[in-house]
Amino acid sequence: ACELLLKTIRPVSSNPSSIMLPHGVPSTRRYHPTASSWPRNSATNVTPVSDIFGTSKFCFLLVVIAIPSFLLGTTVSLYAGVDCSNSKVPATVGTPKTEEENEKIIEKRVQELVKQKEEALLSKHTALVKKMVEQECGELATNNNQAAVPVGAGGSADKLIYDPDQIGGMLGGVAVTPKDNFTDLIELGVPLDKVKPDSSHVMMLYSRKKSMPTALQESSWKQTYAPELPASQAIENCDILNVLLVDHGKGRNQCLALVPQYESYHIQHFMRVAETHNGLHGKLDHNEPLRLVSRGLTDKGREEFPPPKQSVTRQAFEMLRNYFNSLDEVMADLKAIIKNDMKPFNDKIITVMVCNHGQSELLINFVCDAKRKGFDISSVLVFATDEETAEIAKSIGVAAYYDKHNFGDIPAEAARRYGDSRFSAMMVAKIICVQLISYLGYDLLFQDVDIVWYKHPLKDYFAKPDHWSLSYDAIFQDDGAHSVRYAPYSSNSGFYYVRNNGRTRSFLNTLLEQSAIIFETDSHQQAMVAVMSEHVSLYGLKVKVVHRDSNDLPGGFQWNQKSGNYMRRFFSGEVDPIIFHMSWTFNKDNKLKYFQQMGSWFVQDKCIGKKKGEIEGDTTDLFAACCSAEPLFTCHYKDKPSLKPCKDSPSIDAGRPSFW
Repeated sequence: ACELLLKTIRPVSSNPSSIMLPHGVPSTRRYHPTASSWPRNSATNVTPVSDIFGTSKFCFLLVVIAIPSFLLGTTVSLYAGVDCSNSKVPATVGTPKTEEENEKIIEKRVQELVKQKEEALLSKHTALVKKMVEQECGELATNNNQAAVPVGAGGSADKLIYDPDQIGGMLGGVAVTPKDNFTDLIELGVPLDKVKPDSSHVMMLYSRKKSMPTALQESSWKQTYAPELPASQAIENCDILNVLLVDHGKGRNQCLALVPQYESYHIQHFMRVAETHNGLHGKLDHNEPLRLVSRGLTDKGREEFPPPKQSVTRQAFEMLRNYFNSLDEVMADLKAIIKNDMKPFNDKIITVMVCNHGQSELLINFVCDAKRKGFDISSVLVFATDEETAEIAKSIGVAAYYDKHNFGDIPAEAARRYGDSRFSAMMVAKIICVQLISYLGYDLLFQDVDIVWYKHPLKDYFAKPDHWSLSYDAIFQDDGAHSVRYAPYSSNSGFYYVRNNGRTRSFLNTLLEQSAIIFETDSHQQAMVAVMSEHVSLYGLKVKVVHRDSNDLPGGFQWNQKSGNYMRRFFSGEVDPIIFHMSWTFNKDNKLKYFQQMGSWFVQDKCIGKKKGEIEGDTTDLFAACCSAEPLFTCHYKDKPSLKPCKDSPSIDAGRPSFW
């Protein structure tokens, strides 16, 4: 009915590209209590156009047009009769001489006047009907060649029109659903961006009609817009659901191409960049053609994922050769230590730490604080990369293992800065130790030494009965740096929990085999995210990253937050975290100072940077010799968080005001 009415308003174009409004397209106008109660589709909350013309509203419009037409015709007829009877016909008509001629003049006069009024009324009628059709049917076209743009469920023009004859084989329908609702129902594992007004919904694309929500399948209309549906309804007939995480920033001219093809689970990434003679790429340039690039190429031309150089690959191969040559001996040593020197939590979980002598005071601080709070640390196994650290760990009351085969060449000194050669060597040690524990069949909690506990992370979190984390293979702290290097997980490699199964063993085995990535990028974290992303896709590895906005697992992101909101709530007791991880620091010296002014430092000065034999007093029990019963608070920087105001101290970051 809508289409026939439109034909009275304008001719139908013979051009097939001119899309006419189809039969039964539902209105996108939302119901309002004060509006007329038109029949509507309960699934999509819209009014079928086919019902418009059988309503009282349309009948009222016809009555409004018909009554004036009748009155006008009657008035004209009477006026014409009076005119003729009084012989007042205009001179242009001529004076009638017979009754027959008079009747012809009257008839002509009436026809002329009626035609004029009918044209005026028809014009008004056409305008009213067209306005109604445009409003209720979503017809916004103004000429024969302009396609109809229906109004979407949200009340704005969605402009989502496609030809099923062209792409119907891979796209049978569309819908939108609120992002929060969707991600509550479908766990993606990644730390989710906050919902913004222009990125508040998920676009659902359905491969065929049977995959669409039942309510849309039952509709008789040809879809030309994306209705909004609750997530449960939007996915109710999806036997397979592929999720694509898309950048929603406004600063990039990004396009997505869905190609009907043999299915792929990877994205091919193209950018407009120049290509140099050595295969490298420059920064983004709109004048260049689109070229296939790595996912790590930034808009400024920086390559975050360069392929490992030959020298780096050789270094990784040498490390792996030592590993495999000594594997049987190392496994035997570990089994003996686990049996005799420690007690895995619930007989199946080992807390793994890696430390060299340069960071030994951070290890001592962790033990001092944990024992002071009464936490059971009998599940802790320290992989020492030198003999001095192994002696300190054992003397302070935790199990330790020095693997001379794999760690013999690692420097004993602390890294001078993040990413230097010492740092990278320690990162490789971290992947070896977790792979070994996984290979032995244990669940594991890995943590760096720059961590303090406020609750027991096993008893009160990861191994707590009925805890949400039980349904995941691996759970990570959110690093907070949501950059291309760590996309899409931004998982911190300094605090994470791994359950032992085939998926996680394969993940940690592959990470060890891909150690060349660590040597090339100087980042354990970057390599871990890259390998983990592939195993999520390939094997269905179930990963969860605890969002940085959560109160549970704070770290360097919260410490360096410009607003200081989290740390103020921390010091006031408003938050109740599980641990605190002093990440995002330049080097060990800064970690120590930050812990001191945070009120979480317990190591006596005489034990800092010293080997066991250099520490004064009874070294058979380093806990008694090195640990303070109370926090050793010291101010260092006024612009960093502190338990007490440090307004008289200098700022470490130029221009930053005092935290207090």
